Amino acid sequence: MTYAEWLSAFQRLTPERQDELRARTASLPRRPLISVLLPVYNPELRLLEEAIASVRAQLYANWELCVADDASTNEQVRPFLQRQTLEEKRIRVCLRATNGHISACSNSALALAKGEWCALLDQDDLLAEEALAEVVCEINRRPDAAIIYSDEDFIDSLGNRSNPFFKPDWNPELFFGQNYLNHLGVYRTSLLREIGGFREGFEGSQDYDLALRCVARVRSEEIRHIPRLLYRWRMVEGSLADKPEAKPYARHAARRALNSYLHERGIAARAEACPENDESHRVIYETPAPFPRVAIITEAADRDWSPRDGVVRAEPGASAANAAAKNTGADVLLFLSGKIVSAEEGWLDEIVSQVVRPEVGAVGARLWSPEGKLEDGALILGSGGIAGPAFQGIPCGHPGYFNRAWLQQNWSAVSGACLAVRRDLFLSLGGFDEKNLPHHFYDIDFCLRVWEAGLQVVWTPYANLIFSGSGVREERQSPDEAAYLKQRWAQRLSADPFYNPNLSLDRPGFTLAIPPRS
Repeated sequence: MTYAEWLSAFQRLTPERQDELRARTASLPRRPLISVLLPVYNPELRLLEEAIASVRAQLYANWELCVADDASTNEQVRPFLQRQTLEEKRIRVCLRATNGHISACSNSALALAKGEWCALLDQDDLLAEEALAEVVCEINRRPDAAIIYSDEDFIDSLGNRSNPFFKPDWNPELFFGQNYLNHLGVYRTSLLREIGGFREGFEGSQDYDLALRCVARVRSEEIRHIPRLLYRWRMVEGSLADKPEAKPYARHAARRALNSYLHERGIAARAEACPENDESHRVIYETPAPFPRVAIITEAADRDWSPRDGVVRAEPGASAANAAAKNTGADVLLFLSGKIVSAEEGWLDEIVSQVVRPEVGAVGARLWSPEGKLEDGALILGSGGIAGPAFQGIPCGHPGYFNRAWLQQNWSAVSGACLAVRRDLFLSLGGFDEKNLPHHFYDIDFCLRVWEAGLQVVWTPYANLIFSGSGVREERQSPDEAAYLKQRWAQRLSADPFYNPNLSLDRPGFTLAIPPRS
């Protein structure tokens, strides 16, 4: 099925659906005013008119459009905007006397806002007709929300849509690698004013800098994701949607914003370019000094991993792994499959730098087959029934879905073929569940208990090992254990927050779900 066919089959906004959304939003207890912020500078008037029309066509009526023109040199822009205010009383315009660039212009739009919430719109992009209605429904579902974002896709000059970006729920590690919140981004107005709005000096990545400073002030549960395509990013010549390299200054501004975030939060880390993609970012965390004692628990104790590692032999299974963990005095446990045959230089430093972070509970690596295909590591819950490796089968150098195979990120679980955890945490959580999951799936269960304890599971592509085994988990190998896991974690297995209900659970994943699960 092509993307156009998928949209027609599952995303078409029928008259019945339009009426349903209008009726639902009209009956909601909270119907806040939403201010759409639209900074403008020398726009193509036809595209700007379409952008404004997409706001005027919203099914949710309690909005205002706050437009700031940054002293456009095109003399047609100001009279065009003035006509818009005459046609629609909900449109408010600020005509700046001097050009101050995008951050200053966006702040002028923010100064006009009277709404409880602000939605960000670029001058040549489009909102889906149901965008603000879906946002208001989410506000009513989660009154504690502070930041709301949606999925997005791209639209060309002929109106053809492509390249849908189906995002995970809040994924702080992935957000450090890329501004995946981006569009549609909606923020509490009080939060935007608390941080002082857009910061000048970060032009090109002013939205990322804004999001980073907002994220620093809210709880994770206050960041809400709507897994629907509510924003159309227009592919016009010279735009980031058309060519990501069109604005090279944007990536540098983004890394300055990210380093500013790390510094202000007191995080011992630095942001650099992602080694496999200069548009994306890598956060390098400092390793502690002295280096913690690491016990590598494996079935292949004869392998010479590193002179500073303690290698402990353990038979396969949860019970033997637990016993080995109890008997070692190490600070960090690294459970490693006996089928790991080699590793690149620096892999252990990367894993340790991640696992010692207080907010992190478990860490996994990128595991390659000897033939150079990605084999195991991060796990998608529900894939193939229980869980399957993300990006399985892609060749070395392949970006995966929207560069995600290149970027460190949170996942619900990582493979026990390479799983690191602090020993004190492992013991406090009771180790692996050797009673109910003695042979299979105990890695998944443990990772989900890490999340349950309020800690993160991190997968890093900056630790690479060669794995001669298979990442496929066959339920028929252990039906009783599979049944237990499904019963214990039914809700999580049916809705992995780090995947997306519009993406298929058929392996290898990241294709369109037919039908979507949302």
